[in-house]
Amino acid sequence: MKNSNSIKYFLIIFLNLTSLYSAQDYRFTYDYKSIPDTLKKDSIINEEMVLAVDPEKSLFFSLRKFISDSTMAEDVKKGLMTMPDQNIHTRYIIKKNYSDSKVSLITDEFSTAYKFVITDVRRLNWKLLPQTEIILGYECQKAELLFGGRIWFAWFAEAIPFHDGPYKFRDLPGLIVKIEDSRGYHSFQLKTVKKTLLSKIYNNIDIGKNIRNFTSNEFTKFYKDFRKDPAKDFRQRAMSGEIYYESDEKRSEHIKNIEKLRKDKIKKDNNIIEIDIIK
Repeated sequence: MKNSNSIKYFLIIFLNLTSLYSAQDYRFTYDYKSIPDTLKKDSIINEEMVLAVDPEKSLFFSLRKFISDSTMAEDVKKGLMTMPDQNIHTRYIIKKNYSDSKVSLITDEFSTAYKFVITDVRRLNWKLLPQTEIILGYECQKAELLFGGRIWFAWFAEAIPFHDGPYKFRDLPGLIVKIEDSRGYHSFQLKTVKKTLLSKIYNNIDIGKNIRNFTSNEFTKFYKDFRKDPAKDFRQRAMSGEIYYESDEKRSEHIKNIEKLRKDKIKKDNNIIEIDIIK
């Protein structure tokens, strides 16, 4: 009888949690730790990331970038010109549509004229494992995934009934509370859960009209070419006269500086999250 009452008690709690979460918009904050340069494994970047969820879709983005973009947008309304935060590391936004499982990565990292929208339709073939662990008070189960050239281990909580998680990770029986690759180069850990109204967040994230659409395969080809010549877009704009210079010498000097800066940056960014793209 005691066991029967206990089961009923926990069932009521679970149903209440399910109703509470599914009927609301939520903001899940994650701590993202990454090692961008394998030659400097002690150089760890910490970022606060946000997974904003409503019943139809989710957005995953850097909180620092969101604040910077929102500040610049407000300043434009006031007639002010503000530069973006130079300490932003993760520049992409991940959008997931629940109705068709469409995942899009949106970024302004590769061009000042366009935003790139890369559509990813790959299925995630999770392997559920028997291990469980209590994380942030939630009972979580372990799962394994091969994705982007890495082996990932995730812990998900069925008590938080969103089949979602950080980055492109999704399609587990509950929210992903923690996930990291097998070598510890990239990890996401849930920090806070807040009920919120997401319309303001969605309105402040402007995808824009000037976009270039890519499939995953098309972007892989582009990205490999980009890493070989990261200043190509800038150099073409400078040589066409789109950017004004006082002399040919000034233009040539500036182009060389940009080429060096971007190539140096790429050398230190050799451990991207989907490592198979550059192999």
